Amino acid sequence: MKKYGIAIFIVTLFASIWILSSYTKSYTQNEVFSYLVKAQGYKPSEIFSVETQIAKAPLISTQVTFKDETNTRYFYKKEHGKIIQYNQALIKGVR
Repeated sequence: MKKYGIAIFIVTLFASIWILSSYTKSYTQNEVFSYLVKAQGYKPSEIFSVETQIAKAPLISTQVTFKDETNTRYFYKKEHGKIIQYNQALIKGVR
């Protein structure tokens, strides 16, 4: 019986972590998209993709690719309540 309790705890822990990280990624992705459209004046049709990842530093990073620059990624993060662009780089494999 004790084995089942430990197994249920581990499954619940991993499910909670997965749900929290999925929510955080989705929320941040929507926040960056809204920032680009409302504050920066981009049209939604000008944005090719917005992808949020959880990594080491910064912990939560969002990559944005614009339709007119599909070979460049722009990196955004939330710091002190503001969305900032902190880097840009070529798409992997593009030279």
